[in-house]
Order: sequence, then structure tokens, then C-alpha cells
Amino acid sequence: MTVPPSNLRVAAILQDVQQSYDALNQLIDGPLAQLPSEKLYQLPAENEWTIVENLAHIVEFMPYWGDQIAKLVAHPGQNFGRVQQDERRLKEIRDHAHDSLAQIKALLPAAYARLHEVLASLQDSDLQLTGLHSRYGEKPLALFMEDFVTGHLRAHLAQMKAALDILFI
Repeated sequence: MTVPPSNLRVAAILQDVQQSYDALNQLIDGPLAQLPSEKLYQLPAENEWTIVENLAHIVEFMPYWGDQIAKLVAHPGQNFGRVQQDERRLKEIRDHAHDSLAQIKALLPAAYARLHEVLASLQDSDLQLTGLHSRYGEKPLALFMEDFVTGHLRAHLAQMKAALDILFI
């Protein structure tokens, strides 16, 4: 598929998300599958999430941010996102914090598909649209994308890799 020159930024975002998703699946199928299962639920350090909590959060946030992006593009300037203490966010993580690796892996494709569907529908010009976040104020979608989607995925991958270094002893 050839990307029109006007959508190079969206193409880069799609590629970034795809690379993170591929790395996530490789992590699940490789090192996480080899980890003794009880370690998936062990806190790697104080104030850190378990590996399964990280995975549950990724499953939860991909469609959430996809929906938020779609709403912002449909109605620029509206309130956007949530805060870390959002009860629905925390409930989703709690509800899946004890899932098996296979259960979490089974949830990933649909979560990723929703995010990909929304991102693939964007135009580069959409990245200029602004939304209002309760903590960060008014910002363009491009900055929200880095904070809440692409950077967020990379950060959780890094967290899980660091947890593996600690737990795989």
C-alpha cells in the first residue's frame, strides 16, 4: 500500500504502533511464555505493576484511546482522555490482573484492531486538531498520540522487559 505524501505522519504513527504490537507479541510468545507462571503476577518492584497488570492495561487502553481519538476528530476541541485514577481504567486492570497469559493474548487482537482502525482512518491534518485534557490542558492530537498511544505502548514494553530482568532470576 502506498501512503499519500499528505499522510506521512499518520503512516509513521501506524508503523510505530505496529512495531510495538509486534514486539509485544514476541515478548508474550518468547520470554513471558518461558517465565514461571507465578512470576507473571509478582510485583517486580515497589510501586510497579505485575507483568499481567501491564498486559491488562495495554488491552484496555488501545481501544479506549482509539475511541477517544475518533471522538476528538469528529468533534475537535472537546474534552479528551482521562486521569490515571479513572475508575473504569482501574476496574479493567483489576478485572484482568489474574488472567492467564493465554487469556490476555486472546484479548489483544481485538484491542489492537480497534486502535488500528481509528489510526488508519486519520489524515495528517487531523493531528493538528486540539482537545482539552483535564490535567494537560489544550493540546493537538499529535501530542496526545505520543503521550497516550505510541509512547505509552513503548513505555509499557520497557516496563515489562525491566520486570523480566528482575523476575527471571
